[in-house]
Amino acid sequence: MDLSNWNLIPLKGVLLDLDNTLYNYDKCHQKAMDACTVQASMKFGIEKDNFTSLLKEARGRVHKDLHGQGASHSRLLYFQKLFENHAGYTNAEFALNMEALYWDVFLTEMSWYPGAKEFIESSIEKGIKFCIVTDLTAQIQLQKFLHLGLQDLVHFMLSSEEAGAEKPNPYIFELALEKLKLTPIDVIMIGDSFDKDIQGAENLGIKAYLIKDNTILF
Repeated sequence: MDLSNWNLIPLKGVLLDLDNTLYNYDKCHQKAMDACTVQASMKFGIEKDNFTSLLKEARGRVHKDLHGQGASHSRLLYFQKLFENHAGYTNAEFALNMEALYWDVFLTEMSWYPGAKEFIESSIEKGIKFCIVTDLTAQIQLQKFLHLGLQDLVHFMLSSEEAGAEKPNPYIFELALEKLKLTPIDVIMIGDSFDKDIQGAENLGIKAYLIKDNTILF
């Protein structure tokens, strides 16, 4: 993330997405899913092709039932629903085991995109405050927060579970501004989703920048 030439002096704050903005989410997710696929087969007898189709079905149902809520991304609920669809009953061991494995592998794979940490550090030296604004449940996003060392850099984190709304809902951006005690003209938003991060922020008059593969597009 090379923002070294930006004039950030007039800014007072940055709203910053987390997943696929500060690190490669897709790589971590794939590694975690590979591990879960093996575990499901070896320990629970659910073969790869069946596991993949069951997970897609379970994920779709959870998203439909909990649309717009942080819990709609809960891996625990995905795995619980997966086994129920597979065997017709709840298997707590399966759900808890698979969720723990998924996030253990995921966090192990996490590392900063080149330049992302340096961007935050240099901005903080200019007196700019940061709030991570992220969809997903609070517990795992706080674990990511700690894993990347954001605890020592960033002033606030706001998850969609805490806000009760997901991007691009204006409330999550309004709550982030409330945490920072700033207004839309004081901040920018940086994120990897045009629909969620860019349009969501711009709807409130916040200037926003789209990032893809660690490159600012606009």
